[in-house]
Amino acid sequence: MRRLVAIIAACSLLLTGCSIAKVSKPLLRLFVGVSQMGTTPPSYADECEKLIGIPYVHGGDERQVLDVYYASDSLRRGPVLIDIHGGFYVGGKRESNRPFASEFLKEGFDVVLVEYRLNDGVRDVGDELSDCAAALDFLYDHAEELGLNKDRMFLTGDSAGGHFALYLAEGAFNEALPVRPQRFKPAGVLLNCPVYDFVSCANTRVFADPTLAWFIGPRFKDKEWMASLSPRTYIDGFSCPLFVSTCKLDFVRIQAEYLKADCDSLGLSLEYLDIDSDKRKVGHVHNVTDPTLPESRLVNESMIRFMTENSTGIANPGTLPR
Repeated sequence: MRRLVAIIAACSLLLTGCSIAKVSKPLLRLFVGVSQMGTTPPSYADECEKLIGIPYVHGGDERQVLDVYYASDSLRRGPVLIDIHGGFYVGGKRESNRPFASEFLKEGFDVVLVEYRLNDGVRDVGDELSDCAAALDFLYDHAEELGLNKDRMFLTGDSAGGHFALYLAEGAFNEALPVRPQRFKPAGVLLNCPVYDFVSCANTRVFADPTLAWFIGPRFKDKEWMASLSPRTYIDGFSCPLFVSTCKLDFVRIQAEYLKADCDSLGLSLEYLDIDSDKRKVGHVHNVTDPTLPESRLVNESMIRFMTENSTGIANPGTLPR
């Protein structure tokens, strides 16, 4: 609870800063820092059969790993939810999403939590995308030995992780993207409060230059580079089932609205859930940070239904070895 309060306070501070003056690097560091305060409480996922810290790059970095959690045999349906955490491109960790993963494990879905190297002034967003693409291909290539159904892998991400999830799903079907998985194909994509128009993140009216250099990388002024890594650039060729959630107090809600407007304009299928609540707790990625909220349960139950409806013709879960 204290972690959630800190997140809410930081979001409020960030929004106040946006309305008064440019957000400085220390202020954004505070926002990212408090979002990672405390330890992740015990959750249902901890009780499940699991494989922790699987490297997806041979001889790679300590963050180039993933965790696989298996639903109990009595509940197991077959589909897999692959989750990419957010963190403003410079923070976040996969362990924080265990309570969120628990909601899907309870409903019979296997869950994979992906870790990646963070933007640190040397690596940038392109490297983060490359890591996630490598993780997805690893899961596809090793699905049988991991006991996962590679034909029904759903991809989800929150905030910056939503950016990565949508971009890589686009790349799975479009060779024009400079960073893309080579073999992985998602059965559907589910985004929570995502970054969609990456170019608009480099807003010099809101963020000071050192701040932009910190969370985007040194190429933040290169609009062509940013467009090449933006999901919005390639949305016109997207054809995968898509679910998006946002909420009234999501401080990047405009990003989800951009995505909805583009999908409507292009005639693309989209399930869009906008939670209309003035509760302070129901803010950015609330269904991930606090799945116990009634509004969070509504989002996660909608995600579960979306996956179920798009999982027809799956292999019998009992035939999947572990």
